[in-house]
Amino acid sequence: MMVNKKLFITVGVLIFIILITGCIDEEKTKEKLGDEILNIGECVLKDWNYEIIIENIEEIERPHGLEKPVAIVNFTNSHIEFGYYPNVNTDKKYNPSLQLYFYDITKKQEIMEIIDKEKIYSWCIPIYFDETRKYIIVTSPCYINHGIFTEEAMSYYSPLEISLKEYFDKFK
Repeated sequence: MMVNKKLFITVGVLIFIILITGCIDEEKTKEKLGDEILNIGECVLKDWNYEIIIENIEEIERPHGLEKPVAIVNFTNSHIEFGYYPNVNTDKKYNPSLQLYFYDITKKQEIMEIIDKEKIYSWCIPIYFDETRKYIIVTSPCYINHGIFTEEAMSYYSPLEISLKEYFDKFK
């Protein structure tokens, strides 16, 4: 009975240490992120939501040919819906959206070479979005409005893009 109690306490202490270490690692990762990521909410327009992803990034799809980024920021406007084909009656609706992938600026040359090389593919190719002193920022046509580029879809997306580019200009 005494052995089980000691084992239980030891396992409990180990679980506690693992949980604390995980929290500390997440905080250290957030501390390493630049203000351009941590404060990105400053430029997010009304009705747009955003999510900064720094955990389990290796499990998230990214533009073709690119390695794991430092962070991903997802933007969605759940207050607006549009269809894929403007003149076709379908029940499938989409929300305006954007995914940005942040890479250390020291990898800019490598990223630009990958972008150039990947142009031969037709889908989910990486494209340059912007850069700051700390990051090169990449997206893909398939991560802008779910790959829908109708006039209506782009009218919802374009104001967000303009706002983000003005925001990133502060960090150049």
